[in-house]
Amino acid sequence: MVWSYIVPGVALLGLVIFVHELGHFLAAKWRGVRVLCFSLGFGPAMVKLQRGETEYRIGWIPLGGYVQMAGDSPGEDGRMPERDDEFLSHAPVGRIIIAAAGPFMNLVTAFVVLVIVAFSGVSFPDYPNRLGVTPDTSVAYQQGLREGDRITAVSGKPITSWVPIFVINDQLGKDRSLPLEIRRGDSTFTLSVSPLDREPLLSSIRRPSDPPIVGNVVTGMPAYKAGMKEGDRIVAVDGRPIATWEQLLPNFHGKVDHPVPVTVVREGQRFTLTVTPIDPSGARDGQQGRIGIEPPVHGLYVERHALLESFDIGLRATGEAIVSVYGGMWLTVSRPLYYREYLGGPIFIAQAASEQARRGLDSYLRFLAMINIAIMAFNLLPIPVLDGGHILWALLQMAVGRTFSASGYIRYQKVGLVVVGTLLILILANDPLRLVQRQRALDKAPQGGHVVPGPP
Repeated sequence: MVWSYIVPGVALLGLVIFVHELGHFLAAKWRGVRVLCFSLGFGPAMVKLQRGETEYRIGWIPLGGYVQMAGDSPGEDGRMPERDDEFLSHAPVGRIIIAAAGPFMNLVTAFVVLVIVAFSGVSFPDYPNRLGVTPDTSVAYQQGLREGDRITAVSGKPITSWVPIFVINDQLGKDRSLPLEIRRGDSTFTLSVSPLDREPLLSSIRRPSDPPIVGNVVTGMPAYKAGMKEGDRIVAVDGRPIATWEQLLPNFHGKVDHPVPVTVVREGQRFTLTVTPIDPSGARDGQQGRIGIEPPVHGLYVERHALLESFDIGLRATGEAIVSVYGGMWLTVSRPLYYREYLGGPIFIAQAASEQARRGLDSYLRFLAMINIAIMAFNLLPIPVLDGGHILWALLQMAVGRTFSASGYIRYQKVGLVVVGTLLILILANDPLRLVQRQRALDKAPQGGHVVPGPP
């Protein structure tokens, strides 16, 4: 169990850190700045190797890494470095290139990973190809479809699940009819849907409703902190009985930031959890409440793309990830007391990486891409100590046309240390607090014995 968390998390963080520091390393070498040490991890060296002027090492604490360059801080005599092969005395443009190279490598890595995912196959939840409730007012009913029918072929292509119905439809020209092969009981018949009726019919068909059983609890979300577990059956929300998965979401609308009692059945025991929905989008109307649970997975549909198409998909997905990450950062700044609870450090990343690895390789790789974008975005913030702070310092030097004093640089760095240190304390403190909160919630749940009465 422990290894299932450690291995995916360490592998993910190791790769993200490696490509980031490799960017700094390669740019420094290219610009002629001496690199004294390239380290993955902190603390005493597990392995180290000296090659020329550079020591390569792997530290025992796999929570970061660094590239130590000559002249990256004022000397002991309080003077700024003066040689061209030392970082702080190097040309401002060169320092900007070196500082930006780390985040740039994270960006490139995210793009490449997303292209690989699109090319090798993206998994989507899939379901049996049987129709659910079909009201007599729906287009599907009027075309002759009924609840329980199975769509076994679309446009002459045999299918065995739900998603291919829509994929094959999208592949057809809009001016073509859509032949459907339907199986009802022991008989089979064909239905030809006209071009005008294709979209109305497909938008009106429904698959059978899922029971309100929790398939996955998203790490860090309200259901996770409330102690909800995979396999829990939700039987009531705020006193209202729940019979299907589709009934769940509307019961959390309009209740953002308000505690909601959720009655669940776990291993024959009925009890109530208190969950406080959030709105991850940051909207202040409190309507789109989410608690972070997903239905059980019936099956998977894998969609693969041609190489050129994968590049386009990877580019668009990278752009969307950048917007998402910076949007989340803005929400954290604009509503710090609210969103600080959803900041996560290494433990959170390890948990999330393990969760994504269980879903499949493509989910794990997409999470890897997102963490690369997050590291890029964070490091480009114009805060001293971070890469963005080095870029800002170089730009200020270019603007005034002279070198700043060592004392000014030290004061500048101290401001960054305070800001980054405060952020790290908040992030690192959240990880154990989140685990403690979940464990306390789990401990409150009945462990056996008498079944607590509740709604049917």
